Amino acid sequence: MIVELRNSFLTVKISTLGAEMKSIKTSDGKEHLHQPDSFWEDQAPVLFPICGSPAEGKITVDGKDYPMKPHGFAMFSEFEIKEKTDTSVNLVLVSNSETKLSYPYDFELYVTYTLCDNTIDIGYKVANKSNGKMFFSIGSHDGHLCPGGLGNYEIHFEKIETKKPIIYETGLVPEENLSTCDGHSVLTLTDRLFDDSVTVVYSDIDSHFVTLENTKTADKTKISFEGCENLLIWTEPGSEFVCIEPWCGMADFGKTHDDISNKLGIHILEKEEIFEVNRIITF
Repeated sequence: MIVELRNSFLTVKISTLGAEMKSIKTSDGKEHLHQPDSFWEDQAPVLFPICGSPAEGKITVDGKDYPMKPHGFAMFSEFEIKEKTDTSVNLVLVSNSETKLSYPYDFELYVTYTLCDNTIDIGYKVANKSNGKMFFSIGSHDGHLCPGGLGNYEIHFEKIETKKPIIYETGLVPEENLSTCDGHSVLTLTDRLFDDSVTVVYSDIDSHFVTLENTKTADKTKISFEGCENLLIWTEPGSEFVCIEPWCGMADFGKTHDDISNKLGIHILEKEEIFEVNRIITF
């Protein structure tokens, strides 16, 4: 089912399958969200209960192995609509017999979208309904359109990032793609930077927001993500989108773990405890 939210600035379509945004249009009719194509079939999946591809395609909980898909199962799950207005919707996924095949915990996952003028506020709430501790990660994977190709775009960070980003599997980001400007870091996007579909990883990021800027038109999209400790950036060379991904978690990067509690970037909830985080997209 597709849910449509609308105000005088934005029209946003969201699927109950995966609680995933399917379209973001501004009042001028311009689409801002990647549409499925030969490069990437997704658009803005919600990542839960892990972020990234698990080593060996599984997680281990209390000595038992469970099969786990890359980025978890939330994107393949049907959410229930809890509340809906013209400008907001609250969706929920509750643990069930199917989720427990790959993740043995009892949980409630809420995803809320709220429009306010030219912004989309996206809230995640995770509640632990298990009898003991629950281990999880959560993140986003929004594909932002880059008309004309990556060569026209830069990502400007709120602050100067003192820890250099890495390219997963190949080392540090080339110096030619990194600069500073007026007290903040800048990442210049190029197809070459993403050769072989690599991911640029900012771990323990200092900034609370970044801005995707078109250097030709000065169009800007601001993504705020206070509370997310990591930011990942990915695309396919030759495409016209870039995924800007705030994560409360981290990929395994090929490492195996004897238990989910030792997974990189894992978060912990005690019984009945609730975790909440928001990201805000401003056009």
